[in-house]
Amino acid sequence: MMDGAGGEKTRIERMLREGKLSEGEAQRLYGALDAEQAREEAWRRARGKESRSDRRRIWSLLALFAVFWVVGLAGGWLTFESMRAGSRAMVDQHMAYPVSETAAPGRPIDLSSLDGERSKTMNRIGALSVVVILLLIALVLGGGFLLVYNGLVDGRERVNAAWAQVENVYQRRLDLVPVLIDSVKTYMEHERDTLQALTEARARAIEVGGMLGSRPPQTVEQLHAVQASQGAVKSALARLFAVVESYPDLKASRNFLTLQDQIEGTENRIAAERRSYNELVRRYDARIQKFPGNIVAGQLGFTSKPYFEAETTALKGLKDPFGRRDD
Repeated sequence: MMDGAGGEKTRIERMLREGKLSEGEAQRLYGALDAEQAREEAWRRARGKESRSDRRRIWSLLALFAVFWVVGLAGGWLTFESMRAGSRAMVDQHMAYPVSETAAPGRPIDLSSLDGERSKTMNRIGALSVVVILLLIALVLGGGFLLVYNGLVDGRERVNAAWAQVENVYQRRLDLVPVLIDSVKTYMEHERDTLQALTEARARAIEVGGMLGSRPPQTVEQLHAVQASQGAVKSALARLFAVVESYPDLKASRNFLTLQDQIEGTENRIAAERRSYNELVRRYDARIQKFPGNIVAGQLGFTSKPYFEAETTALKGLKDPFGRRDD
């Protein structure tokens, strides 16, 4: 990204030296590039923090597993030692009361004390076995819960990062609009309505983005508002480029052609980032709907994210599958 920005700056400097750009236009382009670099750097720092947070969660999970295993091994060792102690006690009890060589034939031997010791030993073994089983169940359930939770957190953060990239390319388009207007207004003095519509659409898009802050849209309505405001900017740009066809001098301007190339490249990046965002949202939404993710998501407040939908203008002229006509 830095290499690309460096190449753009070199290109702007060359055009400035050749007189194809004014000082003010060059400064605006520099400002747009610097703003994009700052957003990219902020995004990388945020991703670095998320990676460190993920590593801490993984180490915490491993530590918890280690604790459970130690407790389980300790319980197993205590069970084994209890069994050995019980066996020794029975042997000692038997040795303490040997059968007398002078005992009368057929005289019964009193084994009540031996049976009592055996009963106590079995009770202890049973209790320890229950404890070990409960610990193993807690280990499995706790480990599964943490794995599902960490997966949901990772999916949500990936969606957030993808939205940050969508915002980044949206902002790049908005930053290029004032530069484009400055470069064409001297040629298009009779197209003030077109330029005014583009300015107003940009202002509306900035307003909608400011209401969301840096958070991705949480509802379909919020995403529709963003999509509508950015769609208005795109439509206004399309109208402007259509009007330019009537101005040969403007079409031949190197400055205008450069800006047109940058805007077209930005449109391609917007489409790519939106596809990436939709794919990550699809994976995340599937996770919180499948078992056992739906249980963890419901308890901890993980909610589904909205998708980008096809723009209305992109659907014009397509045949309606239900046989209705497009008005």
